[in-house]
Amino acid sequence: VVCSNMHGGVGRCKCSFWFAVAHDILGVLIIMIGVFGGLVIHDLCVYGGAIILFLSLIWWVFWYTGNIDVPPEELEDDVGMTKQKNRGLSRAVRRLSDRLCGTHHVTKQHSDYLESYI
Repeated sequence: VVCSNMHGGVGRCKCSFWFAVAHDILGVLIIMIGVFGGLVIHDLCVYGGAIILFLSLIWWVFWYTGNIDVPPEELEDDVGMTKQKNRGLSRAVRRLSDRLCGTHHVTKQHSDYLESYI
C-alpha cells in the first residue's frame, strides 16, 4: 500500500538531498583535478575525491530512509503481536494524565487512534 502523501520536489529531507549532491559534485571535481590537473599530489586528490564520494552515500541513505512512508496500520509490534489496549501501567498513567491535565474533551475516535499506539 502506497501512501498518498506525496511531497513535491526532492521529498521531505531536502537538507540530506542537497548535502549528498554537494558531496557528489565535490568528490567528482576533486577526482577530475587529480586525474587531469597535472599536480604533484594527483594520487591524493583521486583518493580524497573517492572518499568524499563514498561518504556521500551516508547522505543518500539519510535522504532515502527519511522519505519512506509507512501507513499507520502497518506500524505494529515488531514481533508480530499486537499490543492489548488499556493494560496495567498504561491505563493508570492515562487516567493520571487525564486527571492532572483535565483533558476529557478528546473525541472517542481520536482516543482510539492514540490508544492503538500504546
